[in-house]
Amino acid sequence: MSADPRFAFHYDTEHERLEWTIGAGGAEHILDLIPGVLGSVAIKVDGRTVGHVPRPTPQHPWRDTRIEIDGEPVDVAVIWNRPALYTDVFVGGRSVRDRRTVDQARATAPRPATNYETWIGAVFRYRRPFRLPVLSRGMAILAVVCLLVIAGLLILVARPAGFVAAAVFGLALLVLFNIWLISWKALTARVHLALLSRPELGDSRRLAWFCVAFLGFPVLSVAVVVLLYGVARTLSTS
Repeated sequence: MSADPRFAFHYDTEHERLEWTIGAGGAEHILDLIPGVLGSVAIKVDGRTVGHVPRPTPQHPWRDTRIEIDGEPVDVAVIWNRPALYTDVFVGGRSVRDRRTVDQARATAPRPATNYETWIGAVFRYRRPFRLPVLSRGMAILAVVCLLVIAGLLILVARPAGFVAAAVFGLALLVLFNIWLISWKALTARVHLALLSRPELGDSRRLAWFCVAFLGFPVLSVAVVVLLYGVARTLSTS
């Protein structure tokens, strides 16, 4: 589970209830909440649709609406949570579940997430990523070995030929790609964590900095590969 409650997955069947038995207007009623694919959650009382609640989002984690059942006001709240929404129903201003008031329940809802947390949080599946080294010592040594192998093949032969040479060349490229992919993920995760701790930068600037890291690393990597390939080809023809 994530250390950040806004980006963790919580399973709580009691708080995820979609069917309620409530007493309102001097009688017992069945209240059902039917989440729609988009937009809203339908409210049904005794099988009849009586209203809708907008679906909550990370930016708007608490949504509620008021309906009337036999003249008695009933508040229905839907609260943002992953993977399933939380719900609560208030009759006479008190929660049917735990007797809290609407204001008390609203105060415990998740705080609204910023646009940056929502947009980029989706890249990390709304979980707080681990802070890993961009390139560990073991990966660095392995990368150097693979580069030397590839450079040696390109310098010694104009075009690696033969099954063994092709296999070694392909394996070295595969290992390098995996090291690059791990490093890219680690770098973007560290940048994301750093930007999460700097809300004063604002959504636009944080998004811009993340894009620089997310796209800049591949662009720089391609430039380095082209440079090294050019040097190797030059040495092989000299």
